[in-house]
Amino acid sequence: MEKLMQPQVSPFILGVDVSKDSLDVCLTRRGEVPLHHQKFNNNSEGFQRMKAWMKQQGCEAGPDTLCCMEHTGMYTRQLVHYLLARQVHVWLESALQIKRSIGMVRGKDDKVDAQRIARYALLHQQEAQCLSLSGVTLERLKDLQASRSRLIKALKSIKGTIKELLQIDPVSGKTLEQVNRKAIRGLEKSKELVEEKMQQFIAKDGELKRKYDLLTSVKGVGKVLAISLLVYTQGFSKMEDGRKLACYCGVAPFEYRSGTSVMGRTGVSKFANKELKQVLHMAALSSIRNNGEMRSYFERKVGEGKSKMSVLNAVRNKLLHQAVAVIKRGTPYEVRLNII
Repeated sequence: MEKLMQPQVSPFILGVDVSKDSLDVCLTRRGEVPLHHQKFNNNSEGFQRMKAWMKQQGCEAGPDTLCCMEHTGMYTRQLVHYLLARQVHVWLESALQIKRSIGMVRGKDDKVDAQRIARYALLHQQEAQCLSLSGVTLERLKDLQASRSRLIKALKSIKGTIKELLQIDPVSGKTLEQVNRKAIRGLEKSKELVEEKMQQFIAKDGELKRKYDLLTSVKGVGKVLAISLLVYTQGFSKMEDGRKLACYCGVAPFEYRSGTSVMGRTGVSKFANKELKQVLHMAALSSIRNNGEMRSYFERKVGEGKSKMSVLNAVRNKLLHQAVAVIKRGTPYEVRLNII
């Protein structure tokens, strides 16, 4: 469900506030003021009742409907699949984007939230980026990626505690290391199995495998970063521009100045996908160590007086732009003799 497309103007707008157990639904017709609200369970029975209620309002819950909802992870998944099966245009929008478009608000109410989402979709439907049921592999990869992250955190927590205790109290540290040995091996084995399963899913999807091979042809882009980029860009159907991707990763530099009194340093924004930024950061460090092209660039810029962090950020940007370039071009990365 990852391929994005631009919908035509829909006569019916559906705003949905999704929670774990319930859906607050607000339906309106384009050009009309009334907003019809109803609450349903977030399950298959609730979806059927929602469809019947929409039909009473004159809406067939099909291609004539644009449904907008905030992206709340797993809680939206069943509803999204149901709506896509009925050919409803589904628009998953950032909660922050909707909130900031409304302005200052006080309090929180699910019914009011559904109305706000419906009004947002009504005003901005020309900008809607809708999903289609074409990338189930990416959805599975995202689940496996989340599982891998949890396993890594668990391993770091256990190993970190043991390492600290060995320095302070070697006897207790060795005891802790002994009793956790099987747990560590089990977590490491699970991590390996997750990574193998991710590779299997990629191998079964021809288009995804092609893009994965293109990404990994870039020196410095390994398996983890390649999969992360595919997942978070939805197979590069959501972000095909290097600058936008850099902004999403939190590595695009922005100026901070106003008039003659405010002259802050250029820096990156805190609004970013921090998990992807971390993976990209590790890839940049690896690239500087192992890629002669990037190492030469890093050393030259540092020698010119640039700070190491600013040059490292430039390396992160270069990796992203190279990744986008090979996807757009459709051919593997070619090593250049000189890098500016």
